[in-house]
Amino acid sequence: MRGPVNKICENCRQTFECGGYQCWCGKVGITEQQMDWIAARFQDCLCPICLKMVAAGGLEAFSSKSMSPQMSSEGFSMTVSMSFCSGSVV
Repeated sequence: MRGPVNKICENCRQTFECGGYQCWCGKVGITEQQMDWIAARFQDCLCPICLKMVAAGGLEAFSSKSMSPQMSSEGFSMTVSMSFCSGSVV
């Protein structure tokens, strides 16, 4: 992939920019376990907000049937893992 591409987050449906092999997602700090969790649930990239929530350990908030983060009485929580850019895990 050349240059940035606009994508839609598979979780929250927000538009964001994917930078391909030089993408911002490579700097988020996702663990291998989080990458596996995302790969099992999504086929493409997650937006910066959703990916950062995954990196922060918010995996429980993402439901396999829900495409948006869930609210709890304690506030906002999420669950996800790694993002995919250009078909490869970054």
